[in-house]
Amino acid sequence: MQVMRADTAVVNDFFHWPLFRLAEELLARFRARNTEQVIRFELLRVHVPAFSEEAFRELVTNALTHRDYDVPGAVHVRWADDRIEITNPVAPAAGPPPGTALTGPPRPRNPLLADAFRRAGIAQRTGHGIGRAVADQLRHGLAAPRFGHPTERTIVATLPATPADLAFARYVAARERLGRPLGRADLQLVTALRQTHRLRTAQAAALLGVDRSQARAQLISLLHAGLVQVGGDGAGRTWHLTDQVHRDLRECAAHVRAQTGIDHPATPATPAPPASPASPGWAIPGGGPALPHRPRAADGG
Repeated sequence: MQVMRADTAVVNDFFHWPLFRLAEELLARFRARNTEQVIRFELLRVHVPAFSEEAFRELVTNALTHRDYDVPGAVHVRWADDRIEITNPVAPAAGPPPGTALTGPPRPRNPLLADAFRRAGIAQRTGHGIGRAVADQLRHGLAAPRFGHPTERTIVATLPATPADLAFARYVAARERLGRPLGRADLQLVTALRQTHRLRTAQAAALLGVDRSQARAQLISLLHAGLVQVGGDGAGRTWHLTDQVHRDLRECAAHVRAQTGIDHPATPATPAPPASPASPGWAIPGGGPALPHRPRAADGG
C-alpha cells in the first residue's frame, strides 16, 4: 500500500500476509484515512464519504480473488491526491477489464478463492461486486469506478477523488427512505442525464454494457417511475430527466446549502483500532483483523 502526497510517498508498505489478513488490514487503513460529510434528511443523518467503503472493499476483493497467481507481481493499492488505484497482475489473455461486464452471471477466475472470501464475510455472496462498487459510489454522489488495462499483464481499478454531489446523495437517501430506491442501472442513467442532459438509447446501452433492447426497457421503467421523459421519435428519440426530478434536486440542493460548512464539516470516518501487538482482540501478533472482545461468562453462568 502506497500513499502519495504530490510526488512523495508518505506511506510505502509491502506485506507478505495471508489473503484474509491482508484484505482486513487494507480495509482498516482505508477507514483510518477516509473522510466523510454528514447531511440531514428529516430526522436521519446521511453520511457521505470521500470514497465508498463498499466500493473499496469490493475492488480489493476483486483484485485478490481474480488475479492470476501464476503471473509474477503483487496487488498494489495506491492512494494519491486525486484517486485510489488498485492494480493486480493478470495473464496476457485475461480478457477485458471487469467493469465492462456489469451484467450476467459471475465468472470468477479463482472460484474456490472467491467462495472462501464470501464465506469469511469479506465479500458479498451474490458475486456481483463490481456492480455494487459502481452503485455505492453513485448513490453517495461520487464518481463511478473506472477500469483500465494499461498493459497486457495489468488491470487497474480507479476510484476518482471527485467532490461528492451532496444534493444527489440526499435525493437518493430520500427515495430510499420512501421505499423507492434506485438500482445500479437507474443510478447510472440518472447520473449520466444530470451531466449530459439527454441520452440516446444507444448511448444508454453503451453506458450499461447491455444491448439496445435491454437499455430501452430500463429507460421505459424510469419513464413509468416518473424520472425520465422521452423527446423525438424513431432514430431521433432522446431521453431527459423530468421537471419533477429537477425540482426535487433543486430542493435538495437548497437544504444542503443550509447545512454544509456550518453544522457538519468534513470529519474523519471512525478509524479502525491501531495495529499494535499489545492491543486486545488482535488474532495475529503485529496486526490482522480486529476481533470483538467477548468476556468469558462467570462460572456457573
